[in-house]
Amino acid sequence: CLDTVRSALRDVDDNQIVQVLHDIECVSRQAMSVMFDVIAEIESRGLAAREGFGSTARLVGAMLRLSAGEARMRTEQARLVGLRRSVIGEPLPAQLPATAAALTEGRIGTGQLRVIAETMTTLPASLPEPVRERAEADLAGYAADFDPRRLRTVAARLLAHLEPDGTAPSDHPAPAVPAHGELWLHPRRDGRLGLEGWLDAEHGAQLRSLIEQLATPRPHPDGTRDTRSVPARQAGALIALAERARAAGDFPTAAGEPPHLTVTLDWEALRREVGTATLDHGQQIAASQLRRLACDAAIIPVLLGGDGEPLDVGRAMRTVPRGIRRALVARDRAAPSPVVTRRRRCAPRITCGTGPTTARHR
Repeated sequence: CLDTVRSALRDVDDNQIVQVLHDIECVSRQAMSVMFDVIAEIESRGLAAREGFGSTARLVGAMLRLSAGEARMRTEQARLVGLRRSVIGEPLPAQLPATAAALTEGRIGTGQLRVIAETMTTLPASLPEPVRERAEADLAGYAADFDPRRLRTVAARLLAHLEPDGTAPSDHPAPAVPAHGELWLHPRRDGRLGLEGWLDAEHGAQLRSLIEQLATPRPHPDGTRDTRSVPARQAGALIALAERARAAGDFPTAAGEPPHLTVTLDWEALRREVGTATLDHGQQIAASQLRRLACDAAIIPVLLGGDGEPLDVGRAMRTVPRGIRRALVARDRAAPSPVVTRRRRCAPRITCGTGPTTARHR
């Protein structure tokens, strides 16, 4: 059937091809609903433990070559809209029956399913079961007409109507530091960093206002128009926030040092702009990129032996550290004055595997 559709695309007129797009999406959603039923059946049979996997999500990820997050999300969604069975094997309705029916008919997708699942989890446990069922049915009905972003707005209004006073206080003691959000950092194979997480309403609004203000399209210095996409401008705004925060210089220190980036490379690679450098977590960047970073950096030469063991490590500052200077003043009972170490005018020698390389660092 799919081969027939693919071979006939050129002969389809403009009005029909739009309908074909709708039909293909509907079929893909129906196929995903069957996928959820299969995953739910695998879990009900306990096949993950039998095959040597710790959970159904791990089995799904290994069989389908999915990331851990994608496999976990599919397994969780399968528990909500997939087939269920009783202890004696009788079929049971899905936990979200209206949503499961809409997905089976192809009227909603996995994006809408995720919004409905998050909303139903947020509903207070004190709500009567008929009210919860009505809320789920309403969300499934709205999901057929709205994309996930607009459906989330509808869900927020529904939550505000069902719980106008907010979340009831819990009998359990609150943590010393309340969680205002979560952030996951996912290193990608190509060296880039993936971000995923959430913030509460208050801090999310604060961050969003800063991002949107910095992400406003601005012409380039030569007067050309800013043609970056919205996601690209928002990523640039987040980078600008990080650079401004680092420039403020009021970050807490770790092991006596402020937040910093450690980059390791051969001196000749830095000087000639040839080769790559290694960052803290193993990512590789070009030496030409590092030259830009080195304009605002402290370069510390390291003398390496033939087997790569460090024989001598330089220092980032030529003055005595503040703590040692205070100790000298207290010992000698002298007035505080800067104590400067003598600096040789010759260039540092850096050995990098094959032999010594001499270079001058300004």
